[in-house]
Amino acid sequence: MKKMVLGCAATAALLLVAAPAQDVPKLSEFLLSCSRDSSACRMKLKDYVTAAVTQKSICLPKDVSVNEGGGDILRWLRSDDTHPAAMRDEPFDDALYEAATKLFPCAPPPPPEAPPAPPTDQPAAPPPQ
Repeated sequence: MKKMVLGCAATAALLLVAAPAQDVPKLSEFLLSCSRDSSACRMKLKDYVTAAVTQKSICLPKDVSVNEGGGDILRWLRSDDTHPAAMRDEPFDDALYEAATKLFPCAPPPPPEAPPAPPTDQPAAPPPQ
């Protein structure tokens, strides 16, 4: 029994090492898949926007729905005027993050209040004569 368990563990380890890592699609491949299957693309973008809002990576304005945000991101990614052409060869998840954070940044937190001035122990200066 012990040999069988060890054999199974060794086989599992070999399969994990031999399995090729899946590459993340490039932005150009993602955009091509969106033109082939727009409903799957919209669903992927909706899921991405929902997760990014939940994680507070982006902040949608109150009048922008998750679906509208996804559409805005897709338009930004498709436009050649918004990003360098080299981005099309980058992983699509990096491009999604860049587009989402540029389009829907969260407001920076307000600066901390200045600490109160320390009390002075020196007496007030005498009035000028």
